[in-house]
Amino acid sequence: MAACSREQIRFSDALERVQETQRGYLLALLRRNAGTQFGAKNNFSQIASVAEYQQRVPLNPYEIFTPYIEAIARGEANVLTTDPVRLFQPTSGSTSGSKLIPWTRASGNEFRRGIHPWLAALYQRQPALLKGTAYWSISPPATPLRTHGRLHVGFDHDAEYLGFLGKQLFSLVSSVPSSVALCRDVNEFRTRTLLSLLADEDLCLISVWSPTFLTTLLEDFVARQDEIVELLAKSSLSNARRRSELIRTIVRDNRGPIAFQQVWPNLKIVSCWTHGSSAIYAENLRRFFPTVEIQGKGLVATEAFVSLPFQEQADPILAVTSHFFEFQNPDTGEISLAHELAVGNEYQVIVTTGSGLYRYPLGDRIHVTGFVHGAPCFRFICREGLVSDLFGEKLHAAFVGKVVHHALAQQNIHPSFLLLAPVTDHQHETGYTLFIESELIPDPAALKQLLENGLAENFHYAHCRQLGQLSPVRLFHVRRNSKSAEAVYFEEMRNRKIKSSDVKMSLLDCHLGWERRFGGSME
Repeated sequence: MAACSREQIRFSDALERVQETQRGYLLALLRRNAGTQFGAKNNFSQIASVAEYQQRVPLNPYEIFTPYIEAIARGEANVLTTDPVRLFQPTSGSTSGSKLIPWTRASGNEFRRGIHPWLAALYQRQPALLKGTAYWSISPPATPLRTHGRLHVGFDHDAEYLGFLGKQLFSLVSSVPSSVALCRDVNEFRTRTLLSLLADEDLCLISVWSPTFLTTLLEDFVARQDEIVELLAKSSLSNARRRSELIRTIVRDNRGPIAFQQVWPNLKIVSCWTHGSSAIYAENLRRFFPTVEIQGKGLVATEAFVSLPFQEQADPILAVTSHFFEFQNPDTGEISLAHELAVGNEYQVIVTTGSGLYRYPLGDRIHVTGFVHGAPCFRFICREGLVSDLFGEKLHAAFVGKVVHHALAQQNIHPSFLLLAPVTDHQHETGYTLFIESELIPDPAALKQLLENGLAENFHYAHCRQLGQLSPVRLFHVRRNSKSAEAVYFEEMRNRKIKSSDVKMSLLDCHLGWERRFGGSME
């Protein structure tokens, strides 16, 4: 914890000097990488201010970096960074399908400058966490581990973000051994994860990315509880027999949802995404943990560590010591620095990082809610670039989110699952359908009209409706069968070769066929 405390002090000091901290980071990074291929092309050696950097270096989407990344894969040095590239981290792309992000020593340091202050603040506020164990998200790769050129692609598990000493600590306090991440079979992975967690009576912290990752894991236990408890009783895990008897008693005595807080009485915090499309699903965890604190993770992407929870009453704070940040107004295109943001405004995040991404649009939209000293606090809204465009309707995720949530608010509906996706009916007519899991929909016809009116504010959607290319909005009332809607969505994303810990709930999907995956009926 000493390293975490030192980084917390550094971070707290930087909150008072945001402009100076950001400028210092940027200029040091440019000096260090002035002799690289990218640095020479963009005259890094002649840049002496933030303004000059913005004038000389344009915004660079991933496609600009592709030839440089291919050069790195061939074994060339000093391409984007003077730091050697250790491996590539894969992430999904809007146009390229999959993107490969260089990972260097500087990358690890920058991520830890965000992770360490969060951990220090968390353990100071909840000192009981130091006495127990934790479950840190580890998940099997969606595809076999591979190489690109001469470099390995992807970490074996998420503990790699913590560095060497962090990995040693991970092995000492983790409820689930890191070897579980090597499971290629998802069912085996879930079974081994559940057995390790259920055998652990000292579990204090659960840290996952998507709340659905945890929900589907717990629902898997509910669906297979007799099998899992029997496997636990026969396992060689410490305290397995005693824990299996306790859990069997808890399952037998609970007439409603299984009280997982009785299974893990020392559990204090569940850390996961809580904003954007994940808000509904974080709240769904309450049925498993009604009194446990659910803490939002902030915005963390493969490319950059953007924000972290740091103060109890504030939204996540910009990770001002991790990278250099710029923010673009989505309506005007105006660029602002961290200290220039306005409360109440929305922005798109642009990052410059030690992995060799320079003025890279991250693709995330945020909403600024306040400041802590000089640093902005904000909530993640949605991914930019997610568009459904079957016939030219150009429905963007941010727009769809506003329309759907406004319509639901008008009818006071509080769903546990939402998804807008195209459906082709028996007459071969295609239109958008809102898949919704909710106990009550008071007026389906009125809700459909609200959705139709809202979507029609998009000129392109309205034009497609007028031409008869799209049929009117419909509702599909999802009924819970053996699997929740979350679990069905999660499995579909896994089928699309997305790693379990990378599955992000989205309100919009452009793929057909969801009506065959969910149980329920059209309204």
